[in-house]
Amino acid sequence: MISEKELQELAAYTPTDTPVVSLYLNVDPKQLTTDGYRLRLRGLLKEAERPDLAEDLGAIEKYFEHEYDWSGRSVVVFSSQPAGFWQTCSLAVPLSRSRLEIGPKPFIRPLVHLTDTYGSYGVVIVNRQGGRLFDFHMGQLVETDTYLGEETRRIKRGGGSSRGGASRSGGRGGARREREVAAQNLREVAEATTAFFEQQGLKHLLSAGTDETVAQFHEMLPKQLQDAVVGTFSIDMNAGHNEVLERSLEIVQDADQRREAELVETVITAAAKGSNGVIRLDDTLGAVSEGRAQTLIVSDGFRAPGYRCQSCTYLTGQALSACPFCGGQIQEIPDAVELAIRRVIDHGGEVEIIEQKDNLDRAGGIGALLRY
Repeated sequence: MISEKELQELAAYTPTDTPVVSLYLNVDPKQLTTDGYRLRLRGLLKEAERPDLAEDLGAIEKYFEHEYDWSGRSVVVFSSQPAGFWQTCSLAVPLSRSRLEIGPKPFIRPLVHLTDTYGSYGVVIVNRQGGRLFDFHMGQLVETDTYLGEETRRIKRGGGSSRGGASRSGGRGGARREREVAAQNLREVAEATTAFFEQQGLKHLLSAGTDETVAQFHEMLPKQLQDAVVGTFSIDMNAGHNEVLERSLEIVQDADQRREAELVETVITAAAKGSNGVIRLDDTLGAVSEGRAQTLIVSDGFRAPGYRCQSCTYLTGQALSACPFCGGQIQEIPDAVELAIRRVIDHGGEVEIIEQKDNLDRAGGIGALLRY
């Protein structure tokens, strides 16, 4: 698993005179066997063969032969052996495709996409007695706590049964009491969920249970958390860890596709109105250079050369004779998109790599929502 801090450190990597090899290998056992992935790895290494990469490709081959245990669903390796740089990460989520990239810095675009898709989720399962809370990050699910309402805890301690009390006091009154207890239990879970969401710094929430209970639970959440709910599913309160994980993965993937489509439409519409959005390479690079890009969106696989000022690092898609801001010398760079991604991350913005990209491709392959 990779943290946001580690991603920022990769983005801030200082280039040396030697290139960095970035390998992304999908090893999802649902798609191919281990032998199949070994064959794919050999093909990627063969395609990258050149004298200055011999040490890196050898180190990668040795890692997969003697160290990697072929667990998880994907693995990432960054290597620049002459510079003493080596980092590996096994992930519990699959990659859309395997690839090997060579450049002056680690190629982080696929990692950005994975953290956007599978990071910062909370999962809560609720019923009339209480709830279970989970932290879902990069395909790993950790149960943090189980909450039972005060009345339920009292009954479990042997303090009597509200159901038994209901039968003695009459069916209608007993049913009303059960509804009151259930509502109080859900309120307590809603309060615990709110605290958990804030403490963990989460962005999205999945809720599960019966349709009726989940709907009632949502009404008890503060508005901010209601807006953070991106999906719901039906599941038993006592469901096992693997079942909760698989259902969460399905919902997260569906929610991400919807979110991407809505974000692309928002950016394109904002750009058309001349408000807080830009599309196409040159306008987007300008916004990134000025620190105005809050959320950068990029079509998966989109690359474009560009130009960078060697003095103030201004980015542009145009071949200018001098920097319009400081008059510095302009240098051509092979991939302005990757550099824009790093800039946005460095400035605390967000980056979305768009897989369902037809609309964005027609709009130039890149765009951004602006801070101002």
